[in-house]
Amino acid sequence: MTVLEKLEKEVLSSSQKSEQDYFLFHQNRYRRFTRFLESYFGEKLNSDEISVLDIGSHYLHSSVLLAQSGFQVEGMDVEEFWELDFVRDRGKRFGVKTIVENDLAKLSSFQGVSSKYDLIVFSEILEHITFNPILFWKTIYQILKPGGIVYISTPNAFAFPNLIRNLKNLFLLKSIGITVEDIFSKVTYGHHWKEYSAKEVKHYFSMLSDDFEVQVHPYHYKNYELKPPFLLFKLLSKVGNFTKTFADDLEVIVSLKEKTNWKIEPPCY
Repeated sequence: MTVLEKLEKEVLSSSQKSEQDYFLFHQNRYRRFTRFLESYFGEKLNSDEISVLDIGSHYLHSSVLLAQSGFQVEGMDVEEFWELDFVRDRGKRFGVKTIVENDLAKLSSFQGVSSKYDLIVFSEILEHITFNPILFWKTIYQILKPGGIVYISTPNAFAFPNLIRNLKNLFLLKSIGITVEDIFSKVTYGHHWKEYSAKEVKHYFSMLSDDFEVQVHPYHYKNYELKPPFLLFKLLSKVGNFTKTFADDLEVIVSLKEKTNWKIEPPCY
């Protein structure tokens, strides 16, 4: 049984419907993540040598995949998630260390920590950051080992369905950016405030430090059946994913070559 099959069995045995829906929606993203682990850490899988921080560990899906791959895993999220009984129980059973952090901007949990992690996972969070992120990334730079990797998955700002929708709303003088309906319909600390293009992601990290080396791979994990409702949206998604440039999502692999030059400090109030 593969690590993904073990995770699926774990999730589907849970009584948490919202978690199951989330897993099934993101299942192909997790499959791609496991391929990344095999590609970058193949010889070290199950060797107990890799230290990982899973930021935004949520239901511990990525954390379980990492733990089942033999890594030493710390899962970090706000207390609302770590207070869920099934999340706490899962963390104990799979050996995921708990880090409760309610202020992502400051990351006070990591004061005095340096060059600890081989891998930092930052999945589906970049687009939610609503604060100035410089201090956050400076802390990541501090706690990541030279030669370490930050793994990011995030929506593509040029995803074709959203691009067409935004152009339509602009033409009709209806709205720019996230809609009121989107804001009201989701429970989150921060909506998709800012989605990035591949070029923007590379520029983003180049402004932080020349020590970062960035690879961006357009991809998609949502497989829509071409039938109503939202048939046009699904057709546009299919076209965009074929072109790559207008694909739904971005997989970003940020390598820290060395630690020689942090370039930018937060602006003053």
